[in-house]
Amino acid sequence: MTGAGGANAQALEEVIVTATKRAASVMDVPLSVSALSGDFLRDVNLDDVKDLVSFTPGVTGNSKDSFMDSIRVRGIVTNDFGNGGDPSLGVYKNGFYQGRNGSAVSSLFDVERAEVLRGPQGFLFGRNSISGALNIFTRTPTQGERDGYMDVRIGERGIFTGELGASFDLTDSFSVRVAGYHSEEDGYVRNIATGKDHIDHNKDAIRITGLYDAGGNLTAKLYVEYEDRDQSGTIYRATGNAGSFAMLEEIYGDIVVPSDPRKINIDEPDNGIIDEGEAMSIGLVVDYDLGWATLTSLTGYKDHNYHYTEDYDATPLTIFNYEQKQDGDYFEQELRLTSDNEGMFNWYTGVSYYREEIDSLFMGQQDEDLYCTVYWGDTCEGVFDYYNNAYDGAYAYVLYDYFGTYDWVASPTGRMDDWNQTKGVFSGWAAYVDLNFRFSEQWDASVGVRYNEDKKEFSQEVRTDLNPSPVLGPRVQTGFYTPDGPVKDSRTWSEPTYRGVVNYRPNDDVLLYASVTTGYKQGGYNSFKVDPDGLWGTIYAYPGTHKPGSFDGESVISYEVGFKGTQWDGRSQVQLSAFIYEYEDLQATCGVPGEPGVVICNVGTVDANGVEGTWNLGLNDYMDIGLGFAWFDSEAKGIQEFCSEGERVLGDINACEGQAMPGAPEWTAFAVINGSVPVGKGEIYGNLSWSWEDDAPNSYLPLNALTTSFPEGAREVGEFNDVQLLAGYRADSGWAVALYVENLLDDEYYDAGNSGGNPSNPYVQFDISPSRPRTTGVRLMYNF
Repeated sequence: MTGAGGANAQALEEVIVTATKRAASVMDVPLSVSALSGDFLRDVNLDDVKDLVSFTPGVTGNSKDSFMDSIRVRGIVTNDFGNGGDPSLGVYKNGFYQGRNGSAVSSLFDVERAEVLRGPQGFLFGRNSISGALNIFTRTPTQGERDGYMDVRIGERGIFTGELGASFDLTDSFSVRVAGYHSEEDGYVRNIATGKDHIDHNKDAIRITGLYDAGGNLTAKLYVEYEDRDQSGTIYRATGNAGSFAMLEEIYGDIVVPSDPRKINIDEPDNGIIDEGEAMSIGLVVDYDLGWATLTSLTGYKDHNYHYTEDYDATPLTIFNYEQKQDGDYFEQELRLTSDNEGMFNWYTGVSYYREEIDSLFMGQQDEDLYCTVYWGDTCEGVFDYYNNAYDGAYAYVLYDYFGTYDWVASPTGRMDDWNQTKGVFSGWAAYVDLNFRFSEQWDASVGVRYNEDKKEFSQEVRTDLNPSPVLGPRVQTGFYTPDGPVKDSRTWSEPTYRGVVNYRPNDDVLLYASVTTGYKQGGYNSFKVDPDGLWGTIYAYPGTHKPGSFDGESVISYEVGFKGTQWDGRSQVQLSAFIYEYEDLQATCGVPGEPGVVICNVGTVDANGVEGTWNLGLNDYMDIGLGFAWFDSEAKGIQEFCSEGERVLGDINACEGQAMPGAPEWTAFAVINGSVPVGKGEIYGNLSWSWEDDAPNSYLPLNALTTSFPEGAREVGEFNDVQLLAGYRADSGWAVALYVENLLDDEYYDAGNSGGNPSNPYVQFDISPSRPRTTGVRLMYNF
């Protein structure tokens, strides 16, 4: 998909991608891949890598933070916010792996194109990715050519975005491109409890790219990038529905839920609601032409630090404030040989290695008196005094059994700060080969095999020295003690994966393909659980006796057929694909009834199928359109760990069997219209875009069984429409001015929702991150 059309745009621009390690038209690649040009990304004001989901069939979910646990590719997501596992979706920049929550999300600036691949990706990147991949390609220096631009956007609520890029020749063989980015915006969600506005941001980034090309066999690219992100953490807004909210109001009186969907009523952690991160990366790509093949070396290093807070309970009560601090670095090395792509037999093969070190602190915070009131029926001192008096001291023994003391001592802050520190050293290597045989002008086939081995060394330590509560201790999110220091463990996972593709080209304008691909993701460690487990809040974990709780790897086998065709002398391009997959041992958050701990487990089997399609059409010399859609259906089996609520209400542990995957809408669609009309020494141009997601269930729990506790539709993420408009004048001399409107219809929707809130726990049902209101602004551009 390209940006706004221009004169003589009747024949659509050919989009070249490198998704198969060779430059080829996206219409000739036997993969479900969407290619979005850098001009298009700027025209529709896509801010960071997660925004790509708006115009990619089969990819859904977004959030206004640095977490990746909302992005689903064909329904698959990893919702582990700890750091003992790995994301299902791989994010890459110029082929380099970008990492995990707090590190993977970066701003889109000076971008050449974005390639979004759907389905298991084990043969195209050094680091394995089980659900799909986002690969961003930034612009490289253009030797011997004048190439630069400036782009400024000014809008409501203090919006100011500046972007620039320029190339310079330092010698005949060495060029440099410098690109910079700044973006800021005031918040639009008002907290009535504090008067602060949230969902604001302030981001700065710079990238320097060096290119060495002397016209011989050797070329090299060096990327150096730094980004500083300062924005709001996730905003949760209570709905006032469900049993636990009523329970809290019985105890504390009326809790105001603002009628305005862009207002909230929450307490805030001491550091505020923040999502702050710094990331620095260096990448070197060297290509050497051997004549019969090209040897490619990718060497990358990335370092980041991250600080995040949120009020998860979405109320003015301190039920659960969350904080995360992490530092990490990542090193990768890949070597690849690619044949010269001539003749009936072609191939590529490679080996890769990575090593990651991650150090994280997680905090769950709760008010002591609220803990005692909710779980024991009175304030902490009142509970203990009451039972000591009523039972002549017998409750003191219960106090000792659960909390290790006969006497109640209050926290000096009145809160429990449950800190858990995890450290991980993760490493792995892989080797892969992909072979392509061309039997005739019409038929060819590819087979590929990859072997993966991943090792994780992991430790957990509960930092009671950071918890001011001398009695209640780690009972907010951890539930165990490590009195003699961290508990440690090490595990290794390995598995081969394979892919087979058959392609048929009846003519130069049509590609039909069929593929079968397997995918794998290694297991990991729970950030909030030890093994062996025990009664919540009473576990004392010792090195040599206990170890961090772990979970196994997951796997998928996916079958896909596809059609790619060009019609009407290049004016029309159609892509259609249909898939079926079976996903086993999905890694997902589950829980034990009555225990608030966050646990990742391997759950059941998911059978899914779907259809995805896009159509790009050049209507005439001045207008083109792009359309896309996706349909998805799934059925989950063996998901008892998710169904404690079904068992509680219906007495049937299998009440959730056969349900669709939560968070994955059945239908999604988008449309884009680009147009231009020559006027004077330039053109009037414009862009109108629309993206839509259908509503989706947000849990596996049986909706019809819980109508007494939840209103109809309360366990669904609502549908949304997002319409954007840009119109302006672009001069032949290089400057342009345009007006833009985001969320043109001022649609009120949320990124997601949560169905928590049964009376057995204090968490309420909430909506996540209200949509940005209608926003207007002006855009100024100059190309030189």
